[in-house]
Amino acid sequence: MTDLGTRPGRALRRATPALLGYAAVRALGLLTLALWSAARDKSAYTLLTARWDALWYTRVAELGYGYEVRLPNGDVHSNLAFFPLLPWLERLLSALTPLSYADAGFVVSLLASLAAAWGVFAVTDHVYGGRAGVCAVLLWAVLPVGIVQSMAYSESLFTALAAWSLYAVLTGRWVTAGLLASLAGLTRPVGLAVVAAVWATGAEAFLRERRDRYQTTTTAGDQAGRETTTVVGAREQSEAATAACEQEPGQAATAVYQRGQGEAASVACERDRSRPEGPSSGRNRSAADAGGARAVGHAPETGTASLSGRAPDAEGARTPSHSPGIGKSGGTRVRRALGMALAPLGTAAYVLWVGHRTGKGPLGYLDVQAGWRNGFDGGYAFARFVGDKFTSFPSALAGAGLIVGVALIIWLYVICVRQGQPLPLLVYAGVVTALALCASSYFGSKPRLLMPAFPLLLPLALALARARTRRSAAVVAAVAVASALYGAFWLNGSGPP
Repeated sequence: MTDLGTRPGRALRRATPALLGYAAVRALGLLTLALWSAARDKSAYTLLTARWDALWYTRVAELGYGYEVRLPNGDVHSNLAFFPLLPWLERLLSALTPLSYADAGFVVSLLASLAAAWGVFAVTDHVYGGRAGVCAVLLWAVLPVGIVQSMAYSESLFTALAAWSLYAVLTGRWVTAGLLASLAGLTRPVGLAVVAAVWATGAEAFLRERRDRYQTTTTAGDQAGRETTTVVGAREQSEAATAACEQEPGQAATAVYQRGQGEAASVACERDRSRPEGPSSGRNRSAADAGGARAVGHAPETGTASLSGRAPDAEGARTPSHSPGIGKSGGTRVRRALGMALAPLGTAAYVLWVGHRTGKGPLGYLDVQAGWRNGFDGGYAFARFVGDKFTSFPSALAGAGLIVGVALIIWLYVICVRQGQPLPLLVYAGVVTALALCASSYFGSKPRLLMPAFPLLLPLALALARARTRRSAAVVAAVAVASALYGAFWLNGSGPP
């Protein structure tokens, strides 16, 4: 299992196969893009560093905030819509090296993509084992929009921060999780998904501790009650014996005999209560104990989401012996509370700063997004967009493809729940998916916006891990070639918006 906190060198060696595979897939994509662009007399490097969002980030790094474009229809595109961490890193790297802001953005994205791949491996390795971790990284690399991971965009940086924050939550490193979540919140608006994962897991840990304390108190009270009953019974028996000694000899003998029968009956009742109810009870209890022992070694393949742990893979992955942040020490609770408090600071700080700069208060950032026609409408606009595709036959095929794609995403999330993925992964993937699918504009960007939701890939990674190596390698290689070709075609055409 990846243990970056105590053995970073060993953790890196464990992740090396995944990182090498990721680098190979991305190299294939970049080579294909270079050849395709050269055939069209275009610069592949310009497409990677000076297109759409990459230009906006570069302008923020160079000129700061305040630049905007007013369109003929009245829309105002302000660079305040772009969160500041990537431009900050571009400016820092450019100040320390001879690189331009665009070059710095490209380098940051390349390094961040490797960090993201390592984070995806660390999370998957912790939950399902190393083989599944390698498969998860390769699947993330071969996504149809995987070329974005090599662009001067913020998706790779955000995914790296999110993945390592989730890993910190799973391993109980709450302060680290909160700091990384805060940085993710300075990278993209969807940083709220990381905050939600940290908060949901922290709240679950607090509730579990409260329940455990209540059960401990109840058990102690029951034990005290049994001890009190025993003392009272002994005193009553002593008083009965004293009274019997004061009676006539015949009556005393009768009382002693009756008391002996009563004591014998009491002992028999106690023995009956402690004895199994039937001949199969012993076997059932043994089976239950064995099942409990197996539960420590293997998480169930299906069921509700667990707070933390490994689910089984083809190699029989183990569950960790503790849940994240569950501890009896006050220090654990303090660190958990501190991590939860740190998590939203990045998003909150930038949104409040934008509101102050625009003079529109805490909701000023929403006005900035409205200038780009961005918003959250529960998916109504996207549904209308899909519906409009069915007005003619050629576009109807695209509409059907969109419906199939959305259904596949929902199906993958259901499988994640059924396989018992840890709670932080489910919350994170659910929020990222909801924000991506329910945004009211830029429908062509939705595949790119879904790219950070890597937990959705874990069911497919498990399936690949359980298959034979030769078959898995053939599948990944074929998809990698298709992804490289599509990325080159897409980037030389309309995408990515």
